[in-house]
Order: sequence, then C-alpha cells, then structure tokens
Amino acid sequence: MKNSLHTFSCIATVVLLCFSVIIPCTASGPKREMRATWFTTVANIDWPTTSGATAQKKEMLQMLDSIQALKMNVVLFHARPCADAFYKSAYEPWSSYLKVARGTDPGYDPLQFCIDECHKRGMACHAWMNPYRYSDRNGNDWTGNNDTPLNYSNTHPEWLLHYKSSIILDPGLPEVRQRIKEVVGDVLDKYNVDGIIFDDYFYPYGGTSDQDAATVEKYKPADMNVHDWRRQNVNRMVRDVYDTIQAVKPWVTFGISPFGIWTTNYSVASKEGITLPANITGGNMYQEIYCDPVAWLKEGTIDYISPQLYWKIGGGQDYRVLSKWWGRLADRFGKQFYSSMAVYRYHDEGAFTVNELQEQTQLNRVAVTDNAPGAVLYNTRGWVYDTKFRRAFRNNEFATYALPPAINWKPAKERTMVTNMQADGQTVTWDHPDSDVHFAVYAVPNAFRNRINIFSKGEVLLGVTYTKSFTLPEGISTSSHKIAVSVLDGYNNEYAPRVLGEAEATPEATVLLSPIDGAQKALPFEFSWQIVPQADAYVFQLARDEAFEDIVLAHETTDLSLSTDVRKRFAYLPMGTYYWRVKTRKANANDIWSEPRRVEISLTDGVEQVSVQPKQQGVFSLLGQYLGKEPVNLAHGVYIVNGEKVVR
Repeated sequence: MKNSLHTFSCIATVVLLCFSVIIPCTASGPKREMRATWFTTVANIDWPTTSGATAQKKEMLQMLDSIQALKMNVVLFHARPCADAFYKSAYEPWSSYLKVARGTDPGYDPLQFCIDECHKRGMACHAWMNPYRYSDRNGNDWTGNNDTPLNYSNTHPEWLLHYKSSIILDPGLPEVRQRIKEVVGDVLDKYNVDGIIFDDYFYPYGGTSDQDAATVEKYKPADMNVHDWRRQNVNRMVRDVYDTIQAVKPWVTFGISPFGIWTTNYSVASKEGITLPANITGGNMYQEIYCDPVAWLKEGTIDYISPQLYWKIGGGQDYRVLSKWWGRLADRFGKQFYSSMAVYRYHDEGAFTVNELQEQTQLNRVAVTDNAPGAVLYNTRGWVYDTKFRRAFRNNEFATYALPPAINWKPAKERTMVTNMQADGQTVTWDHPDSDVHFAVYAVPNAFRNRINIFSKGEVLLGVTYTKSFTLPEGISTSSHKIAVSVLDGYNNEYAPRVLGEAEATPEATVLLSPIDGAQKALPFEFSWQIVPQADAYVFQLARDEAFEDIVLAHETTDLSLSTDVRKRFAYLPMGTYYWRVKTRKANANDIWSEPRRVEISLTDGVEQVSVQPKQQGVFSLLGQYLGKEPVNLAHGVYIVNGEKVVR
C-alpha cells in the first residue's frame, strides 16, 4: 500500500511540476497531524549537554532548527522532571539538570525561551511535567546540596514515599493533589504554553506494598480495595489538573502518555465493555503503577492519549494491533490518539530501522477515524542530528506541512478573516483584531487556484506563524502563487482563508438535507447537506444542546455527507435527543453555520420503543439488557447475544 501511494504521488507531482509547483516527489501527508518530539531534560538525555545560559540557548536553537526543518509542529519541553523546574516556579526549586546546583537561578528562563523560539518557528510548545517523581532513592540525580528551602524533603517530608529505587510524592494525600494543581496553575498563569502533558510516572514501576501504609490507614475507605483506591488517587489528580486547565485556559491541550498496554486482565476490560487487543502480552500497569487511561478517556479528563508504543510491528506487543486498538478506543470517547514511538531504539543495534518507524507513522494515520493522527517521537537526540532518519521522513512522511489537530469539541467563538493583506517582496503582512490567535499560510499555484477543496490539502500549506507576517520561501512568489492566510484559534480550529489580491466574498450557508428536523433515526444512518459553490470544507457538529455548548462530536470534511459508520464515536453515543449543524468554509468569506436540526438517535427497528435517559446507557448496553445478556462484539454492527448472532 505504501509503495502504491508513493507511485501515485510521484505521478501527480510530475504533473504539478509542469505548472511550476514546487512539491517534492513523495507521498503526501495529511493536512492535520500531531508531529511532536519529546524534548527530554531529565539526566540531560536530550538537553542541555552544555553549561551556561549562552551555550544552552545556542544548543537549543540548533535542535529547534532541526525540528522545524523536519516540518514538525509540537515540542514537548520537559519543564518539571523531578519536582523541580526549568522555569520560575513559585513552589519548586530550579532543576540541577540545568548544570547548576539545585535551586540556583540559571540566569535565564528556559521554558519561556523555548516557547518564544518554538513560536518563532511556527511550532507549539507543550510543558511536559512529571506529577509525582521526586528523586532516586539517594538523591543521586541531583547536584549540589539538599538544603534548598523549596525541596519537599525539607518542607514536606511527610509527602514523600520511599521505594527501593525512587522517591515520589504520595498520590494518596489531598495536599499533594492540591500542590500538583497549584504547580500546573502557576505555569498556566505565567506562560503562554500551548499544552500540558504528563508521562507514565505515577506509582512506581515494580509495585507498591506498604510504602503508603499511613496514608492507606488515614484515607482509604473501609469498603474499597486498596488497588482501586490507588487508581482513584491518580484519577482524582488527573481530574483536578484538567479542571484547573478548563477554569484558567481551556484552549490549552492536556494529554497523558501512559504505558502502551492498558491491562492484560480480561475481567477488568469486560467491566468496561472493552475487548482487549488480540494476542498482546506484557505488563499490567493498571495493577502495577495504577495507571487507568480508560478512566481518563471515559471521564473526559484528558484531550488526547499518547501511549508509549515502544515496540515493533509483529510479536507479543504488535505495533499494528496496538495502534489500531488505541485509536479506536480514543475515538469511542471522543478524544484523540497520538502514538509515542521508540525513536530512541533506532540506534539499538538495528532494533528499529527507519523503514520500521516510517511504517509505524503510516499505521498511525489509519488507526483513527477523526482526521487527527499523530506521531510523537521519543526522544529528540535519537533523531535530530541523524541525516538518514531526517532525509527519509522529510522526503516521505513529513514531506508536506501539517497543522496540529484541533480540539474541536469545545465551544469556541467564531473568528473573522484577516484583513489588509499586503506584500512587500517576499514578506506578506496582514491585520487581525484578536491577539489570542495564530495563522496558517498557503501558497496555491495560479493554475490551481479554482480547484475544489484546494485549501484542504497539505501540499499548499507553507506553515504557521504566531505573528501577522510571513516570509515566503525561495521558489514561492506572489506572481506565481496565490498567497492565502487563515486564522487558527487556541484550540487549533481553522477559519476561512483570505487570498491576497482577491475581493471579499459573500458567506453562503449550506442547506441541510437529511435527516429532517425532529427525525428519529436508528444507527447506522447518514447526515447530508447541500453543496455550496467554491466551498473548501465543511465542519459538522453534533451536540446534546441546541446552543452547541455540549458538543459530543465535530468533524471537518470536504464531503457532503457524514456516515455514522465512518466515525466510531457514533456507535457509543447514548440514545436520545441531539442537535446537528454544518459550517461552510470558503476562501474570502467568513465562515457561516447552517440552521440547526434536532435528531432522535434510537435503537434499531423493533426495539425503538425502549426508552432511557440520554446520558445513562449506550445503544450497545441497552440492546444487551433488552435481549437479556450483554452482547459480545464480533464486528461493527454484528453481535452474539445468548449464543445467537444479531445484526444491529
């Protein structure tokens, strides 16, 4: 499949070159894709390897230039590795990984520097934070003495749990949860980060026996299993952090990168109505470190999941199987899946070849049905200076730019187009009244300007800018190309592009076709709407309320319909009343919504008279109750109930 796509793309590129289009002869990537790299500071794995502000800044700039050159769009900067800080924290000491004694001001603010330099390059910067990790058992991962007043071993020794190989903050203490909230809130208040991400450090690997005995005695309910209680501690912390973000800056993306296998316990999965991936073996981190990503997805307390799928295709941890399973799981709960990939193993005696990592990136793209794939590379030094790796991805998977996926299920105000576009040589400028936006810049060959959906293609995307100007690259000019600029809000929702030198157009709303207002529809069915001439794309929304404040699904498409079989999210929605509408996007005209319509989603014919409250039960579980037994999913729409095959 990959080879056939490559051949098709090369043929298409030859045709394009006849029209003076400068596009590499490679497979085209999607217009939306999370392309991130873990920028690791703990133990100086990635950065810094030098001492002093000047040398460290220079080293970071070299790495960011290489990241930008690969057309990546997100840097996950390790801002809090061990209850310490690579920023001006109100609660914790400066990190010794800055090549200074712990608690010593390094003379600059690395997080602010990284944010600024990422934004200059059109990339987002997410603050990567470890919620619980404090140090190894003897504090050997610190330099300098331990007398800084912000060290918890001095200020709150009762917060620390001591394990054989590590020391962590006690997840069972309400005071610890509160501090983690405060730490995240402090970063949100001081810095213009685009996201917050945690990795897999919860309770320690190797298990917990009696290290938290005092906390168990004080806080665990008598009727609760200690393992469930520990998982609840982590889940509460995640919920608290998410609520903090929503209260302060809801557009800041929150993700977690757990171990790549949720559980190997079939009874645990069965309780959630989830089928475990076939023939997968490995550690049970649900029980060992009390990590329950299904709970976070189910409760809606994260925006995306980035499981560490640090394995090859095939075998007991088959990447092909796991990526598809996680992609479908995230879509089930209306969230996004961006796989974390083991680029660090690329140098391990050929354990991972470039071809392996390229194929995994392609698998990520077919693992999801929400137009929001992702590849998160761990770590940065594993690839950033490697010519072979960079050349392979730059010529193939990352040959074209991509916008980060939008968090499009959260209510967001509409944005108008840019105005007063001008060109001075290779520099294009514009105006916009909002300060909390950034911009996507396009270059469309003159011969292709009137092609349908042209601004929905990654091939014409030049990049992103956080300012109101952009310098066109060599080979692109205002005489050979139509230059366009669109607005991106903090959620990465895109709005109508404005084309330099073209007149403003009149917005035209699409007309909804099916289902009719108030219709009762049984899954599967299709939403459809009327074509709008010159429309570039449509944005479909489905909500529980007519004001579209409680959006359960959003989908950007160039099609004139959306089948409930396409987005797996539909299959898990509760029965009940929903509202839907479609936004039209076309160049030079502000976006405009259709009228909303109401639809009643119900069971299949013969059992539609069964009624439940919308948020209580899904179609699948109610069908099982109606027939007397929970159904077993064989394939989409096909179930075994009481030993008989039922087609939904």
